[in-house]
Amino acid sequence: MQTIVTERLILREFRFQDASDVFEYAKREDVGPYAGWKPHESIEETERIVASFIASGEVWAIQLKNDNKVIGSIGLHHDELRNNLSSRSIGYVISPFYKSKGYAKEAVFALLHHAFFELNIDMVSGYHFPNNYASKRVLLTCGFKYEGTIKNAIELYDGQLIDRCCYIFEKEKFTQRHT
Repeated sequence: MQTIVTERLILREFRFQDASDVFEYAKREDVGPYAGWKPHESIEETERIVASFIASGEVWAIQLKNDNKVIGSIGLHHDELRNNLSSRSIGYVISPFYKSKGYAKEAVFALLHHAFFELNIDMVSGYHFPNNYASKRVLLTCGFKYEGTIKNAIELYDGQLIDRCCYIFEKEKFTQRHT
């Protein structure tokens, strides 16, 4: 996994010692449910999640450059809605203590650049739930194009069926804008 450095952030492989920073935001009721996962109930649960991030090789820690604090995560995952080896799905979370500062946009843009120019991926999709306005804003600000909404697309941890709003960004469009 390649480390990616931006103006204010370092996107890097997770380390086991990151669990306390992750638990700080992952235990909150205003974080996980907006992304489809239940708030973490213990540091041990967070340690297991961080271990799964390390094992997957597809999730980066979002670390602040100036104080080495992990403030979120971002990943490029297999897009289960597309059977295409040259597409990935981006997912991210930022601690509410660091929202509205442009960190999510900065991380998404950096990972898009990495996906298109380093990994040679043709398309990156992004999804959010209808009530996740912050994620919608990040996707649109970064240049994703709205594709549509899939009704009752996913079952949440609490059994609720929820829609998924779908967006894409194609390499060709990214290259036109950023070269």
